[in-house]
Amino acid sequence: MNTEALAANKVVFKAERLISRHGYPDSAPYLASVEIMDGNVSLVLDHSEYCLTAQQCAEVTKNLVRMLLKYADLGIFQASAECVAQLEAQASWFRLFQARSLSAERYSLQTYESESKGVEFCASGSFRQSELRHGEAIYYKLVICLDDDLNLPCLGIDDRAFAFNFDEAFWIAKHLWIAGYLVAQTAQPIYTATQEPWINDQGQLMRV
Repeated sequence: MNTEALAANKVVFKAERLISRHGYPDSAPYLASVEIMDGNVSLVLDHSEYCLTAQQCAEVTKNLVRMLLKYADLGIFQASAECVAQLEAQASWFRLFQARSLSAERYSLQTYESESKGVEFCASGSFRQSELRHGEAIYYKLVICLDDDLNLPCLGIDDRAFAFNFDEAFWIAKHLWIAGYLVAQTAQPIYTATQEPWINDQGQLMRV
């Protein structure tokens, strides 16, 4: 497939919704969006934009889902059986991102689980941004945990913290999952019939 054909098949995806400013009842909600842009996923929360790779989307989604399931099981978050089933399905499919992502870099959030109230689950780590600043790599610091003042899911990125209700956090996880999977799908190399990979006698994957 030539370059023009690939450009014609470019995936377009964008989802938006309003998010409440939890803890600030007199403040208007802000707009959140998830969009595929230039082969990555743009996550915008309250005018702050974060660019994620497909693999990074998988890691955020995986840990958001784990947190939601953990606190739903403890009864802190109220979730319908349908929502829980969808979350469990997402948790079992996140490895598709790893398998399909062409990026050699893998970013994992470190998780901590405890029996102590409010810190039953926490994930944290750093993701490298796709763009460089003055030729140097830039990293996002991420934290996924419970906001124990509000008893709500919380996503912290660098110096900002975003609290969500269950439905809002479910929406973020769902649409990062969709966008990341689409990016991983379209990033796969295209082979012609003469370039079909095969397994040799030593069990190695071979390509012409």
